[in-house]
Amino acid sequence: MKIYITALVLVLFTAVSCKRGYEPIAYGKDACAHCKMTIMDKRFSAEIVNQKGRVFKFDDVVCLRAFTQEIPGSMLFVNDYTGKQTEPLNAATAVFLHHENFKSPMAGNLPAFAGAEAAAALKDSLGLELLTWETLP
Repeated sequence: MKIYITALVLVLFTAVSCKRGYEPIAYGKDACAHCKMTIMDKRFSAEIVNQKGRVFKFDDVVCLRAFTQEIPGSMLFVNDYTGKQTEPLNAATAVFLHHENFKSPMAGNLPAFAGAEAAAALKDSLGLELLTWETLP
């Protein structure tokens, strides 16, 4: 009987430990998987979780975009530029703006927002077009 309980515990532990999802970034400690710079600015950081659950962290959306060419079929996360979202955004559903006034670590200057409403004030004041993951430069 003990062997069955031990086996069940091991199976449950394995199932829980293989959960695929976002892993918090340790700002000032974690390095960008693409450019190797230390990730410091939460407003522009991003992350990939591949199909096997391996996590890759980035200091800028441009580093994330360059890296996604190498890892198809992954979960892509970006942080909300406004800081109002406590959870990371799905890059596929986020909206982006592109302007030199947004000073990102690798000069990608692509802040992400939860939706059009969240980006509206900056979009209108700078006269910008909303971008999606597919339309990013």
